[in-house]
Amino acid sequence: MLPATLTTSPCQHCLPFKRQGFSSEQDFITFQDTLDEECRNGLFIRIVETNTTNEVESFYQCTFCNKEWELSTPNYSWRGYFLPKKSNALKHEGNSSFKTFQWKGKNGCGCCLGMIFLIVLLILYVLYNFFDFLLDALF
Repeated sequence: MLPATLTTSPCQHCLPFKRQGFSSEQDFITFQDTLDEECRNGLFIRIVETNTTNEVESFYQCTFCNKEWELSTPNYSWRGYFLPKKSNALKHEGNSSFKTFQWKGKNGCGCCLGMIFLIVLLILYVLYNFFDFLLDALF
């Protein structure tokens, strides 16, 4: 590993390789071949971490700015990425095709409570009409 410097952003040499996700397996294979070629040309150095058993992620370092990069291999709905090591702390929530619904409103707005109240009223109305119909039919 190269000696670390205090760079906050990638340099002009490694920034064009940044990928939020790969569109297909062929896109990933093409990118991986390009990355291997850049390693042979000296732009990136592959970092081998011996204390991890993670085979899905590989680490690289730019030889110009010493920025560490992480390559995540795509797998089914996971699209993978090639991003600076610092920026993937959130594990790229938009990467998966399965997205969770998150309410953007303020906490305690009462929307859910209002919906539950309306559903209970609807159930009571239906029950009242059913029993009213049943009583009219019997008597």
